[in-house]
Amino acid sequence: MKIKAFGISLYKIEKNSVNILLCKSIASKSRWGFLKGVQDKGESDFQTAIREFKEESSINIEKKYFEKYFEQKNLEKDIGIYLVNYNNIQNIEKYFSNNKLLKKYLSWENSDAQFFDISKLPNIKKKQSKLVRDIVTYLQKG
Repeated sequence: MKIKAFGISLYKIEKNSVNILLCKSIASKSRWGFLKGVQDKGESDFQTAIREFKEESSINIEKKYFEKYFEQKNLEKDIGIYLVNYNNIQNIEKYFSNNKLLKKYLSWENSDAQFFDISKLPNIKKKQSKLVRDIVTYLQKG
């Protein structure tokens, strides 16, 4: 059976920019991706996204904040990402400093998590490149 992973793309609209939250795993030297993880048996897609995002960032996001769903099918792992507006989540600013997720909230699996302007993105993991492109295109249409 094919592996499925789900997560959340947190985005933030500021005066002159739109930013998305990306993470860099311990295993990755230079490529970034979304905070996500593999679906457990019996879990729904959105339950996986909520659990994995919380495990990786300590931030609990309720399903009611999910705005849109994006998917990238890959040979060995399909990835689904739900889009969530940062400004809809109460008290979320306590998790961040200078657009970076504070280390104390970051999972051991990741070396960094921060917001990037969608016009100045870092190198993206291949299995998520289409996802990032689709989400950026959607956010640019605003």
